[in-house]
Formats: sequence, structure tokens, C-alpha cells
Amino acid sequence: MSITTRAALKAQFKTGAIPTSQDFFNLIDSTLVRRDDAFFGKWAAGICYYEGDVVIYNNALYTCVPAGDKPCGCDGKDGDVKADKSKGHCSVDNPEIDCTNWKMLDIDASDEDWEIIRNEDKVPIIMYAKVFGKIGMGTEDPKARVHIHVEELSSDFLFSPDNAQSPEFVIQHTGDGTKSLSEKLADNKAVFTTNTEGFLFTTTVPPVPSDGEENTPKEAVPVKPVFIMTPDAGAAVGIGTIAPEAGVDIQNQSSARLLLNPVQAVVPQAVWVHKAEFSQQSHLSVTLDDHVSSFTTNAPDGFYFRRGLDETRNYLKNISQPSSETLVAIKQDGRVGIGTETPVTNVEITKANSAGAFLMCLDNTNPAFSIINNRPNNEKRNYLLLGADNDWGAFLTDASKGFVFKKGREYGNGNELEINQGEDLVTISAEGKTIIGGITPAGFDLNVKGKARAFGLYLDTDVRKVNNPTKLGNVIDKVKKLNPVTFTFNQQKANCPGGEAQIGFLPHQVEEFFPELVNTDTDGTQTLAYANMVAVLTKAIQEQQETIAALQKRLDALEGK
Repeated sequence: MSITTRAALKAQFKTGAIPTSQDFFNLIDSTLVRRDDAFFGKWAAGICYYEGDVVIYNNALYTCVPAGDKPCGCDGKDGDVKADKSKGHCSVDNPEIDCTNWKMLDIDASDEDWEIIRNEDKVPIIMYAKVFGKIGMGTEDPKARVHIHVEELSSDFLFSPDNAQSPEFVIQHTGDGTKSLSEKLADNKAVFTTNTEGFLFTTTVPPVPSDGEENTPKEAVPVKPVFIMTPDAGAAVGIGTIAPEAGVDIQNQSSARLLLNPVQAVVPQAVWVHKAEFSQQSHLSVTLDDHVSSFTTNAPDGFYFRRGLDETRNYLKNISQPSSETLVAIKQDGRVGIGTETPVTNVEITKANSAGAFLMCLDNTNPAFSIINNRPNNEKRNYLLLGADNDWGAFLTDASKGFVFKKGREYGNGNELEINQGEDLVTISAEGKTIIGGITPAGFDLNVKGKARAFGLYLDTDVRKVNNPTKLGNVIDKVKKLNPVTFTFNQQKANCPGGEAQIGFLPHQVEEFFPELVNTDTDGTQTLAYANMVAVLTKAIQEQQETIAALQKRLDALEGK
């Protein structure tokens, strides 16, 4: 006998080939044998049925569910051997008696998808499908493989609609305008489509009325829903809200809100909103356009940039109060603090337990930059202030020893950051005394440790600035005792070339005769006021001239002139 199935025969005929006598034989054989059909007509004893096979018995449909508990002899086994479920069931007792291996099919024919033929006693004897390939429940015109219409809900459920190109399920509501939800698999994607206001995902539904309770609408328990809107402007997702005002609007906490690309935004934008007591709200907005990224907030304390101190695995555990260190603070008035949350001026740069701070101020009449030194004992701080007004560039300090200008060592090894190195070039003491080539004022207003050159030097002895001017007494005898010498400087003690010969006096020798010309420092160093020697030498010349004039007078007398 042929083993060709009806499906194979159907495919062959669809090609347009002319059937042969063998084809007709195969068709008749396959129709009678029904090798690929689960319906076997009326039940007959002694036939081996398999799971899912359907038979008719006493005007009822039964399906085979082999339990494997009946002896089977169809394959030559002994009668006391139980049949394997996979090998079917050798039916001996009719389905009404053998309830273990047969179950009655329960088919609801009330939706008129099936035509029922009854006998003269109104007993159903046969039922056949009115719509081939479709099932309609509540409708005589199904629009899908399975179409369920619920009139009281004005709704339709369509499994695999007529025009579907992929697996699809559609829910429709036919109230004021048809609203639909489609779920399908297409292009390796799960696709959800709707013409409603959007998609709402929630975990709570309105409570169902109890028995005897009036069927009136009730509000569901408040939940944090997820809602996907489909406005003309584009999709909007609401988490914790059914009225999203942004591409993503998250309101899963009463005091917190996050909006990504708000509806009114024209550039990429993210907005954080915090709801405080008394309905006060603060916000942070981050935007990006083709020129600049912008950060905007109305938070009372401005912006804080912090470094987290918790390990990553502990951060989420302590996220409400994470351990952190503030690196940069930008206050609402525009002040910037680096290393501090409370900048005292426009910009303050500092560090906890550090050596000091930098302050930049533009709030006063003139701009200023201040360097603050924290003394080790923190008892007192001192500063160096640089600034400018309309007339001057200013340097100010309250350091006890004033200013010092140094020649630093070569760049590298931290020299560019260390002030306690290098050679002292110029010192200006707190009293205004200046030293060129050292740091010890030693009582002079200007102390040059080295050569000095000028195109003019004027000493101010204005009569208005001196007291008790008195004529200098005779000095000629003292001048004659002075000891002019030549010498060279000791380079280890003096900042002068050691090989150059000098002419002058030794201050200690001059001091014996003219102590007014000699100054002795606290360290014993003696210096000589060479310019003041002019007055001494002038007086000596005057005395010599007087002597010369007297001698000339005597000579003239002797010569009779």
C-alpha cells in the first residue's frame, strides 16, 4: 500500500501536473488510511490508538490519552504485559467505560462557528465547522485565525489577524473610535504598537467587587507605574507617573524627579528636581548644544564636586549618606572654592591641614590676589597681596621680615614649587629697609653688598631737614693722622671681585679721629661715610688755605711789597 500522505499529494497537485492512475490510487489510499489525520471516525474495538487520536462514540467526540495500564497484544506481546504509552493503546472497552484512556472533547458551539445537525428527537448527531481555517467566538465573520468578540466589553481579541505577515496578537476596543494594541514578532524584534495615549505597566489592578457587592468602579491601590506615551512629538516614558513631561520622566520617589529630554527642550537636556519641605523645589539642568555644555541650578548652595571615599561595593549601601570629600564648590553667587565649601571671596584655593590658601578677589574697588600662609602653630596667618589700582601696581605683606627676592635653583626636583631655596638677591624689610645682595638690613635704609653705579647722587641735607647746624672745628691735625691705604676685598666676606685694588680708609682707624663718619652694626661690621669725608677734607683745605694766606702775607711783608 502507498504511504504517501494527503499533504504530499496536495502539494503535488498544486504544481499543475496531470494526475496519473497511480496518483489517484495514492489519493484514495491516503484518504482511507488517514496516516496524517488524528480523526478516526467511529470507535472500533481492537484498534491501536495513539495519544491525540479522536473518535466518535454515541454521538460524542473522544480523544485518546494512553495511560499504559491496559494489556496490549497488537505487537505480539503476552497479554499480561502493559503497553508502552509511546506505542499507543489497544482499545478493548468503549470510551464511555475506559475513562482512563479516553477523554470526552468539550466543544462550545454557542458562538455559531459550527453547524449542528440533529435527528428528529433533537439529538445532535453531527457538527461541522462553518468557517474553514478560522475560529470565531462571538462573531460570524472572524478576521483572524482565532477571533474572540466580547460584546459587553466592546472588545475583540485577534490571534494571527488576516493581514498578519508575522506572529501577531491584537486587542481592539470599539468604543468612540477603535483603539488597538498589537504585539508581534518581526525582524528578530518584539514589536508593540498602539494608537492609544501610550503603554501603562502596573502591578496593581482595581479591586473586583465581592459577591453581592454593587459593581461600581473603584480606585486601585496607589502604585509606581511605568507609562509609555505616544504623542505626536515622539515617545515619552513615565516611571512613577502617567503624565510624563520628557522623553524619560522618572518620579519613583516623592522628593525626587529626573527628566531626560523634556518636551519643551530643543537640545539634549537632563533635569534633576528635588522637592523639599513647603513645596520648595531645586533643580539641576545639563544641556548640550553645538557650542557649549551648560550646567544650571537654583540650589541655594550651588554646585559641589566631590570625591567618593567609599569602595564601589559599599557605595550603594551608603548612597543616602556616602562618605565623600568636596573638591570644588561653585556657590550660587558665583564664588568658587577649591578644597573648601565656603569660599570667602571670588576664588579660594585651599586644602585641609595645608600650608595655606590662594584668594582672588574682584569684589573690591581694585582687583587683588592674595597668598595666605598658615603658620605651623596656627596662631597667626600672614599674607602676600598683589594688586593694582589706577596708578600703582601694589605688593603688600604683613610678614614680620618683609619681602625677599631670590634667584632660584634650576627647574626640577621640586625647585619650582619650593620657596626655601636659592640665593637672596633683594630684601625689603618690614620697615622698608632694602638690601641688595643679602637679607640683614643692619640699620641701613639701603644696603648694597657689591658695586653700585649712578649718574648722580644727591644727599638731602636741606636746611629745613637738619637741626643745629654748627661749624666744623679744626681738622687739619686729625686729617694728617689719617692713614689712606690700598687693599683688595675678601670674596668670602664681601660681594666684590677679589682681585681689584681699592683705595680708601679702614673705618676703625678713622673712628679714632672722626667717629661721626663710622657706623658699627650689631654684628660688629664697621662702615665709613666716604661722602661725608668731603666736608672734613674741605675743612682741612680751608685751614691749609688760611695757613698759606698767612705765610703769603708774611712773605710779602719781608719782600717789601
